[in-house]
Amino acid sequence: MEKILVVEDDRFFREMYSHLLNGEGYEVHTAASVNEAMGLLRETEYQLIISDLVMPGETGIDLLFQVKRHNPDIDVIMVTGNTNVETAIHALKNGARDYLLKPVNPDEFRHTVALCMEQRRLLNENSELKGLVHLFQVGQTIANCLEIERLGTLVVDCFVNELGTDRAVGIFPDEDGRLSLREMRGIGFEEAELISDTLLTRYSNSTDTFWLRERFVDLLPPTALPATQLSEGMDEVLILFVRSKKVLQGIVALFAPEGSFLPVDINQRSLHFLQNQTSLAFENAARFASARNLLYIDELTGLFNYRYLELALDRELKRAERYGSSVALLFIDLDLFKGVNDTHGHLIGSRVLGEVGALLRKSVRDVDLVIRYGGDEYTIILVETDAESAAFVAERIRATIERHGFIADEGYDIHLSACVGYACFPEDTKSKLELLEAADKAMYRGKFSGRNRVFRALLEK
Repeated sequence: MEKILVVEDDRFFREMYSHLLNGEGYEVHTAASVNEAMGLLRETEYQLIISDLVMPGETGIDLLFQVKRHNPDIDVIMVTGNTNVETAIHALKNGARDYLLKPVNPDEFRHTVALCMEQRRLLNENSELKGLVHLFQVGQTIANCLEIERLGTLVVDCFVNELGTDRAVGIFPDEDGRLSLREMRGIGFEEAELISDTLLTRYSNSTDTFWLRERFVDLLPPTALPATQLSEGMDEVLILFVRSKKVLQGIVALFAPEGSFLPVDINQRSLHFLQNQTSLAFENAARFASARNLLYIDELTGLFNYRYLELALDRELKRAERYGSSVALLFIDLDLFKGVNDTHGHLIGSRVLGEVGALLRKSVRDVDLVIRYGGDEYTIILVETDAESAAFVAERIRATIERHGFIADEGYDIHLSACVGYACFPEDTKSKLELLEAADKAMYRGKFSGRNRVFRALLEK
């Protein structure tokens, strides 16, 4: 019987987790502290530890480090509250299998434990995989990767090494989440692009295929280059599909080395194992991204917060430089907002700020980013927007705020005005810091010029 150790200082949660796990047929032991848990670990072999992250004295992180020194093969699942998401991410990076948020959903709890145990059974029951230590290590490396940008490289390298080939193409989500050509090994760009386009056309809607072995020339559309122009050995392809919760996350196409052939007998168990690890990695990366996003969301308005501003600007300015486009940054400051708090109270003031955020979101496109900078200040990143368009949007926002009656459905009908300053990249500025400073100064020019104004940074020069 599989043994699980529950480490939780709160008796209620200890008993709840034990009840859920006993109902699934596990042998469950409990400990109220890290010290007690380490004592049990010296006496009993456990497959899994479920530990609270925050406990008096030594914490769940302390336990994780001690467990990994004691027996690296024991899986650890952390349980934490929303306020400790950063610490949970730190735990994942240091070897924790997964984490759960309090209050724990019983179904999610059972599913997470079952998934962990299934992964362990796959390793323990398959004698062939037991001997493939290197394969396990590679799979763990993939499964523990939390940066979705690195996953494609790891996955392609993994399958290339397993099949003993040196030519491959990897199709994974780009910055906008669209599947596109991301990885190439031993294949020129034009040929790789042809492979990517062909596979996406044929298989982007595939829902249940695990892998296919095909003659690539048979997959080519009639308009493609003649098969004779393909490099030697490219006529046959092994296509592997990567899915997370039935959603296609990637396609890896493997070709034989030049002058050779793909193996006749392919170790399907190894491929299944690595694909399972890859799927787990995409799930973990998605959860990591979701947890990370919690750090960038303003609780009051639901908008992105100031932490996200510089990250987003870095991304959009690089994109603008790559494609030769423009980016506009708007700084918006509500005029005399303190009077709303003084007259109606901070509760109503907070609701007004939330309504301003909703109004701003409706005033721009879905691709634009609205950010609450702090207090009664907001910023908006307008992608692929030149100075003329930015001026139009800025004026529309100013006029919309001026016309709107806030909390009107409850009889308040509060009226506000705002100053909007904007700057454009690369027309007005050449760097992120210059763009931020220029838009901010333009906004303050409006404040000092009588409020309810729109100013462009260029006029500051």
